[in-house]
Amino acid sequence: MKKLLTCLFAAGMLAGTSAVVIASNGPETINLKEKFSVTGKKPAVIFPHRTHQEKLDCTNCHSTDKGGPLKVKIEKTTGMSNDFHKKFCWPCHVERKVPKGKSCSTCHKK
Repeated sequence: MKKLLTCLFAAGMLAGTSAVVIASNGPETINLKEKFSVTGKKPAVIFPHRTHQEKLDCTNCHSTDKGGPLKVKIEKTTGMSNDFHKKFCWPCHVERKVPKGKSCSTCHKK
């Protein structure tokens, strides 16, 4: 019984450590309008970083498995054909078949 409890405790500690590692790899959310100086009339996209982090590997978006720069260079930040839409968010949402992945109100919430 003592061995079983020790094993369960160790497993719990490892699970807790993994959660802490995931949680420490970046912010919970990112205001893309502020971070990338996006201009426009739509409300800011508050990117749910933690949610994406739980479902994807860092290297899906970033240059390394520890995060770092984005794989895509965000240069155009105005209008509908901005780099988030054309190069970054929409292509991934289409590939992964995200429901309403290109709907304005999915990301630009009031």
